[in-house]
Amino acid sequence: MSAAGPEKIVFVGGAPRSGTTVTHALLCTAPRVSPYNQEISFFRGIPQSYRLGQLAWKEHTSTFFGEPEEFRRTMRETADVPLRRIWQALGETPILCVKDPLLTPFFHDLRALYPEEARFVVVVRHPYDVVRSRQEVHERGGAAQAFDPGQAAMVAREYMATYRAILSQSFGGRLFMFKYEDLNSQQIQMGLAQFIGVEKLNPGAMWGDAPEADSDPWGSPKYNKPIDLSPRLAPLAPELAQATKAICGPMMERFGYE
Repeated sequence: MSAAGPEKIVFVGGAPRSGTTVTHALLCTAPRVSPYNQEISFFRGIPQSYRLGQLAWKEHTSTFFGEPEEFRRTMRETADVPLRRIWQALGETPILCVKDPLLTPFFHDLRALYPEEARFVVVVRHPYDVVRSRQEVHERGGAAQAFDPGQAAMVAREYMATYRAILSQSFGGRLFMFKYEDLNSQQIQMGLAQFIGVEKLNPGAMWGDAPEADSDPWGSPKYNKPIDLSPRLAPLAPELAQATKAICGPMMERFGYE
């Protein structure tokens, strides 16, 4: 960063309910990495603004900046302020690890803003499990409308948009993408450690100040516990699975899901 700040910033992403929270908690167990922390949803608007400014460069943005690089530097300085505050609040560790699933489509913009410091960890999960988990959130939140194929299709489209945004861009070796179902494998954990620049991860020391699942529809009974990849919910209903596959079929094939 342009002033005192972390040596490296690790952004954890993926579709909502894909396993970003447990992945973030795992990465935060390593020495030199910030402790487990809450989502940085308030930060999302900065890379989004940077993208909008780029798209409107000719029509609007160029009026205020001499060249695109000047605009990039300005947006970098803007992003530095909240990231430095987050880093300070978490103890000023050499590696800052943060997450927000809805920030994932803007990872490439963050790559442009932080070409040296940023690393990106993206989790992929079977879309049926993602939709089924979102159904639980929907029902726990007390929604009046039943979770129907239309709701499943909405989640499926969000799933596709999330991963298309990653797969359509080049990250120059700064992206680590893996399947949630493999999180407990030694190979993946060693790969993650090497990728973020630590000797090893410590699954036995996870979570820290994790949110309470009972008070949050988005929480999970698996929070504050060892990694458990076993199914917790009943399978997705056939009509919801059909609606999901109609949209996510190409991505399922690409990731090797049936």
